[in-house]
Parts: sequence; C-alpha cells; structure tokens
Amino acid sequence: MGDLSLQYLTDTRRKLHSLAELSGEEHKTSAFIADELKRLGYKPKLIGTGVYCDVGRGAPRLAFRADIDALPITEDVATTGMSACAASGNVMHACGHDGHTANLLNVARILGGTSDVPIRFIFQFGEEGIGGSQVMIDGGVMNDVGEIYALHLCPELDEGKIGYCYGGMFAGCCEFDVEVEGKASHCAMPQLGADAVKASIAIANAAFRAAEERGLLLNLGKTVGGAARNIVADKSKSEYSLRFYDMAKCEAAMLDIERAALDADDKLGTNHRIISQAVYKPLINSAFAVDRVRSVMGEACVAVEPRNTAEDFSNYLCEATGCMVWLGTGADGRRSPLHSESFSFDERALLTGTELFLKIIESYSKKK
Repeated sequence: MGDLSLQYLTDTRRKLHSLAELSGEEHKTSAFIADELKRLGYKPKLIGTGVYCDVGRGAPRLAFRADIDALPITEDVATTGMSACAASGNVMHACGHDGHTANLLNVARILGGTSDVPIRFIFQFGEEGIGGSQVMIDGGVMNDVGEIYALHLCPELDEGKIGYCYGGMFAGCCEFDVEVEGKASHCAMPQLGADAVKASIAIANAAFRAAEERGLLLNLGKTVGGAARNIVADKSKSEYSLRFYDMAKCEAAMLDIERAALDADDKLGTNHRIISQAVYKPLINSAFAVDRVRSVMGEACVAVEPRNTAEDFSNYLCEATGCMVWLGTGADGRRSPLHSESFSFDERALLTGTELFLKIIESYSKKK
C-alpha cells in the first residue's frame, strides 16, 4: 500500500490551512496544488480555480474528489492550536477542506504518477455556496468517469471510523429570495398604499404550509422591509432556504409559493419577484459504491443517518456511480462542529482516508 506518511499529511494540511481562501478565490491554493502535482509527476489542468489530473490509461476512469475552498470565519487559534499556520484575516478552513485536499494529494504522492488503473484526481473549487462542481462538470471533468468517491471530515464520528449511508445522505437545498414592491402611505390611510410587508407575511405563511404538507424543511432566515411603524411598507425582502430529498416535492412547493405571491399581488396591489440564489441536488449514494467501501474497510465502517445539510458532490453522482462517506476525526478535546471557529482535527485521522482511497483503487484494479 506504500508509506501513508503522517508527516506528509501533516505538512500538506497545514500549508493548505495557511492558504485558506473563499469560494472562487482559491488562487494560491490552486497554484500550490498544481505545483505539488507537477512535482509528483502529474500534468494538472485547470477549470477556474479548480485543478484535476489523470494517471493511467484507458476508460472508464475511477475518480476521487476533494474540495479546496474555505469559509468567512475568524479562527479561534487558542482553541484550534493552529496559530502557526492560521490564515490571515477572517478566512478559515472550518469545514475540513484542507484535510480533504491533503488526503487526496497524499494518494497522488503514493501512486507516484503511475497506475495500472485509470484514475482522475479532482480538486474542486467553490463548494461552499457557489456550486463549483457543476462548473467543473461543464468543463469536462467527468468525461470518461465511471465511478467517483469523496470523503468529508466528521467530528461527531470517532477517529478511524468511516460513516456510510445508503441512498440519500445530504439533502437538496433551494435558496431563494422573495422581493416585494409596494407603495408607501401613512398607516392612517392604508387604502392609498400597497403593503409589501403584509404581502411578504402572506407569502411566508403559504411557504411554510407548502413545505409542511410535503415533509420539507423550510427556514426563513432574514426579512427586511418597511421604513417606520406608522408607514405602509413599500419594500420587503425575505431570504429562504428549503431542504428536500425529493426534487419533485421541492418544485411543487415552489409552485405553491409562486401562486401565493401572485394572490398577494392581486389582493394588495404589490409586485413580487422570486429569485433563486442556489439549488443543490440531494446527494444520493449508489448502493454499489457504498458496498465497495464497506467491503474494503470492514469493521471500520459504521452506518450513519442522513443530514439536512447540503453538499454539491451530489452533482457528480448524477453523472456517474459513486458515494461520499464521512471520515471520523472525533477524539477527546476535538469535537467542535464543522463551520465553527474552533473546528480542528488531528492529522492522524487522515491516515484512514488515505487507506480508504488506496483500497478502493486496489479493489477496482482486481475488478478490471
């Protein structure tokens, strides 16, 4: 299997941690990955700030994906213990993407630029909110790919464990805004105005009914509207997030919301716009791919429940067979949740991730 090299994993993860960059802005991170791949004997290609490379001849290819972007969070270095390599400013690898990337580079290092199995390594930009996976796919990164795998760090799962889930693992996510334009008037003469806030409340009530009837999770995270307590509001904006595992139910709920908005316009004299900010498909793991993971990792694997968080690895799974699994990083004193300023992990957890990917390659080779 080769030397898994905790030292390489540690050094690479901490270098990436120091380079933390926001989605779509991963220029230094991308350059580091490309340079490292060249040093290891590969010929990297770019799609935006994403990087990918191939090893081995033929098709279909076995692909592995890591995401490379960070979050707009200021790291609590007193808790993480990463003061020597924390990024400057308010950007932090608070979702473990530095670990994902270090792990995949380690697999590339062990293969040394040669393989009997046709493999593609994908280092994806923009997972956190801008759907970089679809841009990578549109750029051809899934051409000739037959299977694809990814892992995600999980502080709730014990170090050394692999969490698997058949079928739906992450919910789909539809993020949308409802903007309403009305007409201001004094509250003593409401007939002269068109109440944008009243319309937005009617739309919100209908939206929650539409979600509840279909068993969907809806959150109204922010509403802004109006100018003063005694003035009929001329503008309102509401920001929603809808989570789902059935795309048809999501579409039906959005139609109900549109109907409610049209009804509010008719009754109140307002005008509305529903603006889609992002849509992520549900992440549906292939049973075949999950079985492969379980067969190569044995007792390290544990079943986990689906989550209502979203992951744009879902787009790759619409193109090829594959799955995502959780990689446990939990240990005493290291249980801070993902997306928190105190999230960190011991790089020894990545050894299991490297082992997983190498064993998948080995099992794929035997299949061939």
